Amino acid sequence: MVVKVPQGAAARHLRWTPLAALVLALAACGGGGGATGATASTPVAAAASLTGKAIDSPIAGAQVVFTSGAPQGDAGATVIGTVTAGADGSFTGSVTLPATSAPVFANATDPNQTSLVLSSYLGTATSLAAAGTLSSTELPDLDVTPVTTAALAVYAQVNGGAYANLTHAAYGTTLHTYRGDILVIASAIKAVGDKLCTPSASITSTTNLAAAIAAASNLTSGNSTTLASAAAALGGNCATALTTLQQAIASDDVFGPQLSTGDVVESGTSVVPAGAYQLQALVAETGLGANLTASNVAAAPTSTAAPSVFADTTLTVASDGTISSTDGNVTGVVRGALVKLTIKSGVQTYQLRGKLGAVPSALVTGGSAFALQGGGLNAGTNVLTNFSAVLAASGAAPVWNGVTVPASSSESAGVSCAAGQPIRLSGFVPGVGGGVLGECVVPSASGWTMSSPASVKGEFDFEFATSNTPTGTPTLTATTWTPASPASFILTDAAASFALNVGSAAPVSGTGYYVMGSRSIVFATATVNGVFMASESALMKADDSSDSPDH
Repeated sequence: MVVKVPQGAAARHLRWTPLAALVLALAACGGGGGATGATASTPVAAAASLTGKAIDSPIAGAQVVFTSGAPQGDAGATVIGTVTAGADGSFTGSVTLPATSAPVFANATDPNQTSLVLSSYLGTATSLAAAGTLSSTELPDLDVTPVTTAALAVYAQVNGGAYANLTHAAYGTTLHTYRGDILVIASAIKAVGDKLCTPSASITSTTNLAAAIAAASNLTSGNSTTLASAAAALGGNCATALTTLQQAIASDDVFGPQLSTGDVVESGTSVVPAGAYQLQALVAETGLGANLTASNVAAAPTSTAAPSVFADTTLTVASDGTISSTDGNVTGVVRGALVKLTIKSGVQTYQLRGKLGAVPSALVTGGSAFALQGGGLNAGTNVLTNFSAVLAASGAAPVWNGVTVPASSSESAGVSCAAGQPIRLSGFVPGVGGGVLGECVVPSASGWTMSSPASVKGEFDFEFATSNTPTGTPTLTATTWTPASPASFILTDAAASFALNVGSAAPVSGTGYYVMGSRSIVFATATVNGVFMASESALMKADDSSDSPDH
């Protein structure tokens, strides 16, 4: 069977780096000796034809390598195809997929910056062979990025460095459990690959860097120190870049879907049944341009548009996945669980991309609902924009207290609560600071009540301007969360505040936002918008709509 992969994909779309970073990035993952070729005794499923292009800027001579068993350079890797990109970054090659369930990886190296190496898990050989022609439209992880590289580093660390048992289910567990850690490591890779800071350490390769940070971060202890480990691994002036890049990556239309099982091959059939729908969305601009440089990464945004709560009750999803609204404010398409949208909110137009997940039935009544989290751009200003939304049947409404939370003492993700659901948050408020904090959430019919935890394990403050290491416990005070008007699937608290160290720093006032099914909370001051990634819990989750035992 022929598998075609037109790709702005393997080549990379990393809008941030000279595409070079991307595509080239498909390369060697970490470790030791070179990969071995397929042997005559290896059963062969079929030849696959791969066609792609480095789409951000030409990556002349980029070496793209596809392997089975493990990423290139790791034990157990078998090279199943190679191709050298042309002067314009494009490539056409072929691979031979084994007739097994072995994991398949895309790898790439920049010949002009050989320390820039990225890797991506594409799925099993059998699932890829069955899919036919592929591009990043169907398989997000064909865009080989810092996110895919970081996710593999975390998977390897948690699973003893072995890839033989890597499946879609195992990869999804890694993404859901260690999302915040993956985001930090991806930020470190991007900082080095795009030369957005000057590390004091010598970086032999970005895959080795990712592995080293993962190894030093106590990932499985409930006491992870990924942020401090990344800062220590890079050194130099990279601390500020690590804070800024987390928000940039989380708001990118390529990286966002990859944080939600980007290894799934999406079929052309929409997971959303045809019918009438409503869209309730939170659009939060980052203040960061799509083309990041060392200078603008080092400077916190000083004036960012306030988050926009958007609601449109006139949507139609057609049988072919086309999305439209009667008022013309929403257009787009659903392919499998991947969504591309254009939204007009006031005078602004946003181009957004994300992945749908089914909102648990206990949290919704009157019809089904899908949570959507991703990112994109303000089409007029080219500013990166964080995007969370619920696409719900016209008659559907939220049931905020549909999930039972602990009524007595409990602990989850290193956060201990006397009562309520423990939530671990990781993120930053630009120009203020951030780090890791915990909250306890008790839901009610009218929203949430949030309070401080009894304790939080792990790293804490990471001051934006003055400190490279955690110094104390930051606090997000947002007690009463109620539905936004006219968007009942979105909660807000207009009396929220954030402080780095209780008693030693004046709290910064702002507004908190949470969209049902998302794994993040937005905290907006009068001038900037911060995003905190959340640990998955029964209250903050959406089931991957395109999940199956293996794609």
